[in-house]
Amino acid sequence: MRTSIAWAVLVFSLGILLLAGLVIGPLGFSPPRELARTVLELRLARTLLAVLVGSVLGLSGLLIQYSVSNPLASPDILGVLQGAYVASMLVVIVYRGSPPLGASLASGFLGGLAAYGLSILIASRTGFTRTGLVLAGIAVASMLAGASSLLTVLAEALAGVSAALMLLGTFAYATWDSVTVSFMGLVLGLAASLALARGLDALSYGDEIAADLGYRPGAVRLAASGVAALLSAVSVYAAGIVYFVALMAPNAARLLMGGHPSRAIPATLLIGALIGLGADVASRLIALAAGTGEVPGGLLTTIVGGAFLAYMVIRSGAGAEQ
Repeated sequence: MRTSIAWAVLVFSLGILLLAGLVIGPLGFSPPRELARTVLELRLARTLLAVLVGSVLGLSGLLIQYSVSNPLASPDILGVLQGAYVASMLVVIVYRGSPPLGASLASGFLGGLAAYGLSILIASRTGFTRTGLVLAGIAVASMLAGASSLLTVLAEALAGVSAALMLLGTFAYATWDSVTVSFMGLVLGLAASLALARGLDALSYGDEIAADLGYRPGAVRLAASGVAALLSAVSVYAAGIVYFVALMAPNAARLLMGGHPSRAIPATLLIGALIGLGADVASRLIALAAGTGEVPGGLLTTIVGGAFLAYMVIRSGAGAEQ
């Protein structure tokens, strides 16, 4: 009963936000006679992109959290998003602002995977505790955040590319190409996640039990990490660095639907979509009220996500004491 009510509330909320995403824009409310043109030309792609990127990020976070058995882990905390952004911006500079799609995605994937590997390597030197992994990730993410800012400045100076909003996370640059890439990435990521669900669930009981059940823990983790890095590259290509969606969505899904991946995956997709679109709609309303051209939705996810992370840290600490 509780699960059914939760699903109904989530679906209803997403429906309301979809309607709001089509009607509300940073330049105001569209009159009826202009609504159809505005929706088709300006708002539909942006609304769909916010939904897709939110789901992609949520799924990426779920894969990382289950693969390392740590609810505090996520692509942004472990530097995966920042690594994908740094690698993508390097390609943008090399190609003078017009990189081929394959180069952007491939570089983002490799950069994200390298950053994740570096966080894991540093954490392993401290015994690979939950706290050690998060601290290692924060160190890597901070270093790459500085590199991201530097490369954004260089990209504008050397290649004429203005990417400041992408550094903050935004859906304002939505195109049908980015929507298509995000949709394809989500479909592939979802298929891989469902295939890995049983193995990821087995990991939660420990490597020995997972091996006894016929799974290879190292192979499962490697596959989950690769899919998470690919999804991170897709999200960075489409919307830049959108913080904390990947942390919040999987944790909220487990809280509402339970801990088994097969139940958490669908809820994570829906909650991620809600967070992504909710942040975008809220950013449009703020821009409308303030009379500014654009407010990055990633700023709002950072504010809310920072508070959520603080809650998770306190909750994790309280659990460890008991």
